[in-house]
Amino acid sequence: MDDVVAVEVTLANGGRRYFLTWGRIQDPVDPAPVCNLVLRFAWSCSLGGTPASARLCAALREAADSPHAPYFYECFAAMASRRVPLGDDYLTWQAERAAEMQAGREIWYCGRSS
Repeated sequence: MDDVVAVEVTLANGGRRYFLTWGRIQDPVDPAPVCNLVLRFAWSCSLGGTPASARLCAALREAADSPHAPYFYECFAAMASRRVPLGDDYLTWQAERAAEMQAGREIWYCGRSS
């Protein structure tokens, strides 16, 4: 599933936090652009530490199984309620998502553990 991706943000203190967002929006192969957007957005969240780096998770399961993502399923349900169009409408949707993500929206923080 590449439409929805999980991004792990590592904190300076070694902690980890997880985010969900749209995949393959900025680049169909290179994960760096989406990771950079999520890392920038992470600074606006209450993470319990300073965000240091971000990486694209190999599967959503990494975030779903993590104790550092207590709201994974709530975030996933919010994303699942949105329709990803097919065909010609996809390019318009992709451009809209890219603009929203650049503005710090369309990125869901899965919450921090206590």
